[in-house]
Amino acid sequence: MLDGTHYFDCGCGSFEHTIRFSLNKEEGEIYTDVFLNQYRHFWKRVWIGIKYAFGYKCRYGHWDCWILDKSDVTRLRDMCDELINVSES
Repeated sequence: MLDGTHYFDCGCGSFEHTIRFSLNKEEGEIYTDVFLNQYRHFWKRVWIGIKYAFGYKCRYGHWDCWILDKSDVTRLRDMCDELINVSES
């Protein structure tokens, strides 16, 4: 059961750079969901999928970036503080 979900937009302003933090007080955890953008055309993605199906792993992994805006720091801190308070009680 999730007790609260907060969406944070990237500081760059792109709609594709959104991260979601979901607080689960019952489990004492915060879940995150991140959208990783694919900048390649369709057939390149198919080829990557085929390689993945056969066990190929990129040495660097699949990364994208996300910038925490200064105005969102307090919201994220409050969410972490709430989790700490639940864990201590």
